[in-house]
Amino acid sequence: MLVGRGAAEAKEAVIELAESLGAAIVTSLLGKPYVDESHPLVAGTMGHLGTTASAELLGECDGLLIVGSNDPWTEFYPAPGQARAVQIDIDPATIGNRYPVEVAITSDAEPALRSLLTLVRPRNRERWSSRVHDAVRRWHRIRVARAEVDADPLNPEAVVMALNGRLPGNAALALDVGSVVYWYARQLQLPPGVQAHVSSTLASMGCGLPYGIAAKLTDPARPVVVLAGDGGMQMTGIAELVTVASRWQDWPDPRFIVAVFDNGDLAEVSWEQREMEGSPRFPASQALPAFPYAEYARIIGLAGEVVRMRDDLGDAWDRAFASDRPYVLHFRTDPAVPLLPPLSTAGKKIDVMRAALEIERSEGGGMAARALHLLEEYVAIERDDSNGG
Repeated sequence: MLVGRGAAEAKEAVIELAESLGAAIVTSLLGKPYVDESHPLVAGTMGHLGTTASAELLGECDGLLIVGSNDPWTEFYPAPGQARAVQIDIDPATIGNRYPVEVAITSDAEPALRSLLTLVRPRNRERWSSRVHDAVRRWHRIRVARAEVDADPLNPEAVVMALNGRLPGNAALALDVGSVVYWYARQLQLPPGVQAHVSSTLASMGCGLPYGIAAKLTDPARPVVVLAGDGGMQMTGIAELVTVASRWQDWPDPRFIVAVFDNGDLAEVSWEQREMEGSPRFPASQALPAFPYAEYARIIGLAGEVVRMRDDLGDAWDRAFASDRPYVLHFRTDPAVPLLPPLSTAGKKIDVMRAALEIERSEGGGMAARALHLLEEYVAIERDDSNGG
C-alpha cells in the first residue's frame, strides 16, 4: 500500500486493511504524518530520500494499492507490468498519473477502504508479511547504525534521532528544503497527530520559517519545531526570526524551536551533483558563509545555543522545549555525511559518487576524503545488514 496525504482521515482503515492483507505500508513524503511508523508493517517513506525497506518492498511486490498519493518518484514504483494496481483518489485526474492502474476508485479514502475491507477474503499471507516484517526490522537497524556513525562535528541523522521521544504530541513541524528532509524522512518518528509541513513537489527553498510561523499563527497554543538548513536560513530564515521576535509574547505557548543544520554547504545540491553528473562539488556556488544563528537570536530577544557534541544533543533539545521564549538550536553538522538512495535502487550511482569525490580529493577538496570514508561506511552498514552481518 502506497499511502499519501489523501489518507489523512483514514488512518485506522489503512492499518486494518494492511493487517488483513499482510501488506506493507509505504508512504509518500506528504503521507508520512498519517501512519504510525512504529507499526511492524510500516516500511517508511518512499523515493530517493526514503527507506531501504520501502525500496525493497516496492521492488518486489506484485500488487499495489495507492491511497491518496501522487508521489512523483516514479523510478521507485514497481517496474511497469510487475504489479497489478488499484488506486483510490478523490481526483480522477490523478488516477494512473504515476503508475498503470487496472481499477480506479474515485472516492474519499475512508469509505473506499472500508468497502474494500468487506471484500478481503481470508488467505494465508504469512510468507509475504514475514518478508515485510524482516525488511522493516532491518531498516530500523540500518537507520540506528547510520545515526551512530561518527562525523565532524555532528552527524545530522543523530540530531534528528535525538528528537524522537521529545516532540510533544500536540506539536506542529515545519521543514525547509534540502538535506534536512532526508533526515526527517528517515529518522523522525512523528507522534500520532503531529502535523508536518513540507514544500513537497515545489521544493521552494526558504519555506521552513514561513511555514512554521504560519502554523504558529494558526494555533498559537501549539508548540512548533522548524527544521532548516543553513541555505534556507540564509534565504529567508534570518529575516523571519525578526517576525518571531515581534510576535512571540502574544503566544500562549511560547515554544517555537528553530533547529538550524549548519554545514556550510548546499548539501543536497552537492550530493545530487556528484550522483547524477559525476561532478565534484563547486564551492563557488555551493559553499555558504558562516553566520552566528544562536547569537543573532539572543540579540533580538530570543534564546539559543550552539551544539557541536553528540553527547549534548538530548539536553539541547530538552533546554529548547523548556525555554520561556523561542529558541534557536544551531547544530554544527558535517557536510560529508552522504545523501544515499536505497542501495537496492542505486545501481551504478555509488560508483559515480565515488568518482566525483576522487576528483574533489585530487583537487584538494577539504571534505572529500572524509566524504569518501563516510560513503563507504554507510554503504557497508546497509550491505552488511542485508547479508546478515
